[in-house]
Amino acid sequence: MDIYCPRCGEPWEHDHVQHDMAPEERDDLLTGRGCSTRCRLNPPEDSDRCIASSAILELCPDDLDGAAALMEDAALGM
Repeated sequence: MDIYCPRCGEPWEHDHVQHDMAPEERDDLLTGRGCSTRCRLNPPEDSDRCIASSAILELCPDDLDGAAALMEDAALGM
């Protein structure tokens, strides 16, 4: 399952976000500030994936597993 960046739509493997990302990187991704320096420097995309990802992360701020499952159910990867 993937977590999609709410700014650029980039998919991130759930396990990587949960276990390998630095806490600051994870917080930036999950709070909508972006997934990397390059992402944060560019304006947010207006794609359906970004909008849905942002909404899901707002609904599940403390439940990364739930957010990943909702993103999969919403077929954001398609």
